[in-house]
Amino acid sequence: MTSFRMLLAMVLCLFVMSACAGAASPTITPSKVDLSVRAEPEPPAVGDSELIVTLKDAQGTPIDGMLIQAHGNMDHAGMAPVDGESHESLKGVYRIPFEWTMGGGWFVTITATLPDGSKISRDFSFTVEAVSSESIIRRATGTPASDFSALNIAYSPDRSPALVGSGIVIITVTGPDGAPVTNAMVKVTGNMLHEGMMPITGEGKHMGEGQYQVSLQWSMAGDWQVVVNVTRPDGTHAERTFDQDVVMP
Repeated sequence: MTSFRMLLAMVLCLFVMSACAGAASPTITPSKVDLSVRAEPEPPAVGDSELIVTLKDAQGTPIDGMLIQAHGNMDHAGMAPVDGESHESLKGVYRIPFEWTMGGGWFVTITATLPDGSKISRDFSFTVEAVSSESIIRRATGTPASDFSALNIAYSPDRSPALVGSGIVIITVTGPDGAPVTNAMVKVTGNMLHEGMMPITGEGKHMGEGQYQVSLQWSMAGDWQVVVNVTRPDGTHAERTFDQDVVMP
C-alpha cells in the first residue's frame, strides 16, 4: 500500500511539473519575430525624424523591453552613416530618433537584441526628399553682407582637407586697425555645393587674441562652402564665405 502511495505521489508530481512547464512563456526565437519600420513624418525629408519600429511574435503579440538599433547608410559612397537606438517601447512599438542628413536613397538596418542575447536584423530602404534649394549657399567667396570693411575675418580648419566626422575650425576676427576682436558673436554655417544636403552649424567660443573655436560635424565628403557671420555688441556685422574640401578618413 505504501508503494502504491509513493507511486501515486510521483505521478502527481510529474503531472504538476508538466503543467508548470506548459504554462511558461514561450521562447522568443528570431524566426518567430515580425519586425517592421516606418518613418515619421512620412514621406521622410532631410532633417530630424523618428523611426517607428514594431516588434511582434508569431502570434501577433507585442514584444517589449528589447534593445532596438538603427544603422543608416546612403546608397552611394562618401556619406557618414547615421545611428540611433531605443529600449523603451509601448505595446511593441519603439521610437528611435533619427536624422536624415541628405536627400536621396537610404538603406537602414534595424537590429533587435532578444532576451537570450541573439539578434535579428532586417534591411529597409527609404527615399528621402531634399530640402529646398534656398538653403544652399550660392554666394561668391568674399561677398560682403553689410559693413565688411569694419571687420577682418580669417578661417582656419584643424586640418586640410577636413575629414568626415567631428572637426574644428578657428575663426580669427580683427578690427580695421588689426586689433583682436574679443567680444563678438561668431556663427558658422556650412553647405555642400549641391541640393539635398542639410546644413551644418556651429557657434564660436573665444579662446583669446580674437580667435574663436567652432566645432562642426562634417557629414559628407565633397566640396563645401562655409559662411562665417560675425556680429559685435555695437551691431557691427560682417560675413565671409570660404571654400572647404572634405574627404573620408
